[in-house]
Parts: sequence; structure tokens; C-alpha cells
Amino acid sequence: MSSSIEVAPGADDRLFVMFHGYGNDEREMIRVIDAIYAGTGSLPSYLSLRGTYDRAFMGGAYWYPDGCGVEERRRECSAVGDAVVSLLDSPMYASRRRILIGFSQGGYLSYRMAVEHPETFDAAILMSPSFKGEKTTDLSAFDSPTRFLLLYGSDDRTIPAADQDTARHVLAASGRAEYREYAGMAHSINDQEINDIRMFLGLENNTTHPGQAPLV
Repeated sequence: MSSSIEVAPGADDRLFVMFHGYGNDEREMIRVIDAIYAGTGSLPSYLSLRGTYDRAFMGGAYWYPDGCGVEERRRECSAVGDAVVSLLDSPMYASRRRILIGFSQGGYLSYRMAVEHPETFDAAILMSPSFKGEKTTDLSAFDSPTRFLLLYGSDDRTIPAADQDTARHVLAASGRAEYREYAGMAHSINDQEINDIRMFLGLENNTTHPGQAPLV
């Protein structure tokens, strides 16, 4: 884990809990949060975690094994989520708004943590999340303050279209979700996405959302 905690008077009270995508490491999400805060005059506080499985020979890490089923994937995410929530149960973080943010596998992990710990997080930013197997999840009775921001590229073929549709419908049922889609973007991140996250967080006064699309 890499961390940066700003404690100066007037510092942003948000704490970002961040999870990278498959084959990457904790630096991926640090680059993302640095881009989100660039030019805002403020510095983010964050915990950026590295995946629990190292990728042999090629470097990088991931959060659950290749080819695992839905229940195993959920168990792996639950183990990470329980450990992280235990870590957050510290006076150091007591006054912080806690925001999950993850890309791909890390986006799915962020979603599972928000669902399994409904009172812990103020928001969850899900960047191109994997969503395989979540069709039976029903968030219509989701009693939580957590807001969701779901983001996909229109040309993302890494996450099947059916899984993207599942993500939109599952999150729409919570009544606390927003969705953005980026024309021509594959399984990646672009400038508009960074800008939309910035606006979702209230880091800019601009209230327009050029990438916004209906959730369902």
C-alpha cells in the first residue's frame, strides 16, 4: 500500500481508497488521483492498495484469480474489503469522508465493498468495472448514503456489453447512481473521464456533464 494523508488546516477532508486494475500496481491509481486534483489548488489524501496476487514473470498484480467463479470472486473481494474496513477503523480516519475508486477489477472490488459495507463509504467511483455474475444483485432496498459514479468507454470490449448493461441496471436500482460513457474509448481512461470525476466530487464549479447518459 502507498498512502498520502494531508493534515494541514483546511485540507480536503476526503480519503480516497483506491484499487488498480489487472496487471497493474498501486501507482496506477495514484496517477489517476493526481490527474483529478491537478489544478485544483488542493492535494488528495489516499490509500492506494496493491492486488493480493502477483503476476508471475510479467509484474503487476490482481485481486482475484483468472477464471474464478462468481462466489470465489466475491469471497476474494470480501476478504480484502473486511481488511480495509478494519484498517479504516482508526482515529486517524474518523473525520474523513471515505471514497472508493477503482479501475476494472479494482472497480468491481470497490462496488463489492460498497455493497458489503453500506455505512462506510460516501461514494464509489467505478471506472470500467468488471461485473460478471452480478445479475442477481438487487440494490432496490440498498439503505446506504453511498453515491455511485459508473464510467465506461463505448468501445470497451474487455468488459462484455452484457456485463456493462448489468452494471447499469444493478446500480440504477440503488437510486443513487450516475453514469457516463465516452465515445470511441476502449478499456482505458481519458481526459473527459477525469474531468467528470472531478465534477462528481465537486472540485469544479462547472455543473455540465458532456459525457452523461441515462443510467437505463
